[in-house]
Amino acid sequence: MPQNIPVAVLLQTVGSFFFAYAAYLQDRVVVAEISESPNKAKLNWTALWESIKTPRWQLGLLLMGASLVCQVLALSFAPVSIVQPVGVLAFPWSMIIQSRKHRQPIPPAARLAVVATVLAIGGFIVVGGVNAAPEAALSQQGVIVGALVVYAVAAGLGFLGSRGAPQWRSLFWASGGAVFYGLEASLVKSLMEFAKQSDWMHAPAFWLALIALIIGSATAGWMVQHGYATGPAELVVASMTITSPLVAVIWGIAVLGEGAHLDPISATLMIMLGAAAIAGVIRLTTVHPHFDEDIVVARATGPTKESA
Repeated sequence: MPQNIPVAVLLQTVGSFFFAYAAYLQDRVVVAEISESPNKAKLNWTALWESIKTPRWQLGLLLMGASLVCQVLALSFAPVSIVQPVGVLAFPWSMIIQSRKHRQPIPPAARLAVVATVLAIGGFIVVGGVNAAPEAALSQQGVIVGALVVYAVAAGLGFLGSRGAPQWRSLFWASGGAVFYGLEASLVKSLMEFAKQSDWMHAPAFWLALIALIIGSATAGWMVQHGYATGPAELVVASMTITSPLVAVIWGIAVLGEGAHLDPISATLMIMLGAAAIAGVIRLTTVHPHFDEDIVVARATGPTKESA
């Protein structure tokens, strides 16, 4: 399928909204469940199962599925190093959703940060799109080694999420899930390239990548639920929108050769724009309204499932 970067960007933008709304729904359900469990500081399997059975959590799962469909379609039109950074928009979406649900205005500083983030991502996409390689240079060994490195990083973040300082656990859990989500997008693109460039049915690397994709996706969902249980949805979405694109961009350049046409000036400009987008998201985490106040109350008082 020929590249069509504008269509890919549109699809990923829609997908980022689905992801943000799914995060909002699932966070509310998980918080309600752990507030009713004996150990309110930890998401156990019983609380997770009860969360999964609720209609709101299931609606969130459907939206996650819709987000994934948008992402896969986008990856069929453009390089992963272009598509995945658009996911940064999930955090501004999350803030807008929370603002409307709680009927709190978004302060000017937060609006400025949103505009700066969107402009930086737009510039990143334009520069990357102009210099995008028409075909990926797939390395089977690179795919396997890259997947193992990502698994090791995610495992380390998961350990910190379960054993680290309480105030940082949500960030670690969410970042671990984000590393896997970045791998998920990267492996989807890699599998597409396998199908185009080789006899994938008889390529062991293809099936190893598929297994890594399935296991990583399931583990990512589990880690993100722990992120919801230990912190606000906005923090989870923010950490994921920073980490996931970073993993995907590194993968696209290092494993798929998507940066083969980048000259030093364009590469430097992309790094600067990417850093500006990340700075915008970090700024948003400090200036956005604190929508999680009712969640704190929920943890303390134990709301009903319907109020989630």
